[in-house]
Amino acid sequence: MECPACSSKRFSPFERFAAIYTCRRCGAVFGTCYLGDSYAIVAPRWHDDPNPPPEALRYFDLDCLGSKGIERRHGWMHRETRRIVQTG
Repeated sequence: MECPACSSKRFSPFERFAAIYTCRRCGAVFGTCYLGDSYAIVAPRWHDDPNPPPEALRYFDLDCLGSKGIERRHGWMHRETRRIVQTG
């Protein structure tokens, strides 16, 4: 397994989630979880400022199991609010 943002193979567990990781190189958050749990990692709301500074952003790439099967949530979130800044 490697980071989807920078291809680093060095990562740490993310908070209390068993299959979610944080890249030690770029800080990306990635892995597999239930869709409902993903909302605790990345809020399902847009960040108020559509153009925050680059250092305030964090990449995320989550494979989420929900009622529709496996869905991918990925893009950029704000580091502090964990709200979505950009998807895809």
